[in-house]
Amino acid sequence: MAKIDDFVVFVSGAVPGDVTRALVTKTKDRYAEARSLGLLAPSPDRCAPRCPSFGSCGGCVWQSLDYRVQLEYKTRQVRESLEHLGGLSDFELTPAIGMANPWRYRNRADFSVGMGEEGAVVGFRPPGRWDSVLPVCECHLLGLAIERVRATVERWLRDSSLAGWEPRSGTGFARHLLVRSAQMGEEVVVSLVTAPGDLPAAAELVERLRFAHPEVVGVIHATNGGRAEISAGLESRVLWGRSYLLEKTAGITLKVSIDAFFQTNTLMAHALYGVVAGDAALPAAPTALGGPVVWDLYSGVGSIGLCLAGRAKAVLEIEAVSAAVQDARENARLNGIDNSFFLEGDVAKILREVADGERRLPEGLERPDVIIVDPPRAGLSKKAISRIGEVAAPRIVYVSCNPATMAPNVAQFQDYGYRLRRVTPVDMFPHTPHVEAVGLLAHEG
Repeated sequence: MAKIDDFVVFVSGAVPGDVTRALVTKTKDRYAEARSLGLLAPSPDRCAPRCPSFGSCGGCVWQSLDYRVQLEYKTRQVRESLEHLGGLSDFELTPAIGMANPWRYRNRADFSVGMGEEGAVVGFRPPGRWDSVLPVCECHLLGLAIERVRATVERWLRDSSLAGWEPRSGTGFARHLLVRSAQMGEEVVVSLVTAPGDLPAAAELVERLRFAHPEVVGVIHATNGGRAEISAGLESRVLWGRSYLLEKTAGITLKVSIDAFFQTNTLMAHALYGVVAGDAALPAAPTALGGPVVWDLYSGVGSIGLCLAGRAKAVLEIEAVSAAVQDARENARLNGIDNSFFLEGDVAKILREVADGERRLPEGLERPDVIIVDPPRAGLSKKAISRIGEVAAPRIVYVSCNPATMAPNVAQFQDYGYRLRRVTPVDMFPHTPHVEAVGLLAHEG
C-alpha cells in the first residue's frame, strides 16, 4: 500500500519498504490500483523467491517477503480483522506460530490440464485466467512426491495423445489431476478427472505410476461432464488400490478419502491441534469423574475431536458431508476410540432438534464443557451462532481459516454472554496471505 498525500494506491508486485516505479491500472474515488514496473530501491525485507514461476503462478505471492516478516504481518492481519471488522478489543493476541522450514508443506495439489505446443500441460491456472494453464517445472510448496507424480501423468498424457481441456470451446479430454499425500509423502493417491467416457490406456497409467512411484497406494478415474471446473465430489471408479490415505498426526491415525477435507499442511495441523487442546483446557488424562464433554462441530473426518478424545469423557462430532462422517467413524475404530459419537447433518438444524427435544443425544453428551467449531471460509451463519450460543457451554474454541469472517462471528457471540479471551494465529500457508487463527471464547453470563 502506497500513498499520495491521503490517497491510497495498492501496488501489486511490491512489498512493504520497496521504492518502485508503478503504473496505475484502475482509479476509484478513494483508492487506485497499480502494478510495479521495476524496483528503484528494494525493501530490506525483500528476498529472492525460490520458485521459477513466481510472479506468473500467483499461488505464493508472499514468497519475495522474508518469512519472519510474513509472520509479523499475519499477526497484524488477525488483529486488524478482529478490531475493525468485529469491533473487538481487550483480548490477548499471541505471535503467529510459524514453520521451522516453510517449504514443501502442501499435501494436496489440484492441477488443471490444458494444451501446449508439446501436447497436454498439467499445471496451474495463472491469476485471472480461466482459459489457460501455466506449465509447472518445480513448485517449492508441494511435497516432492506430488511434483513427481504430476510429471509422470503429464508424460503419459502426451505419450497417449490425450488432449487437455479447452474451457472456451468445451472440448478436450483430460481436465484435472488431483494428487494427495500423507505421512510426508509415504502414501499418495492420484485422481485423474476427464470428460465422460472410458479412460484409454488406463492400465498403462497405473503401471507407470506404480513403477515410478512406489508410494502411490491408489489410482482413481473421475469424470466431469459439466462446465464447472471441479475435481472433487464427482462420479469415479478406482482403477487400482484404494481411494483413501492413512495420515498420522497428533498421535492418531486418520483415514482421509480423496474428496474429504483435511488440513493441507500436516506438520502445522499438529501445531494447530495443540493450540486447540490448550484452549479447551482438557486435563492430561480423564479424571475419576470422567473428564470434560466436548462437542466438535463441523468436524470433517473427526481429526480434532479424535485427537482430544483420550482426554475427554465423551466427544460429540457433527458434520454435514456424508463421506467425511463415514471416515470419522472409521477413524474412531482405527484408533480404538469408543467415547466419540457422530451425527450427520447441518449443525444448526441438529442443535435445534436437540433444543426442541426432537433428537436425543447419548447419555452424558447433553451438556458440553467445551464446544469446538471449525467452519468453512464463509464462517458461521447467524442461525448456527444462535443455536451454539444458546447451549451456553463454558468455553468455545473457534478455529478459523478466514479472520475476516471469524471477527463478526465472535462479535455476535457476545450477545450470548461470551468474551474473546485469546487468539493464536497459526501459519498453515507460508508464502501466501492466508492465515489460520484459533480463538478462545469464555462464557461470562
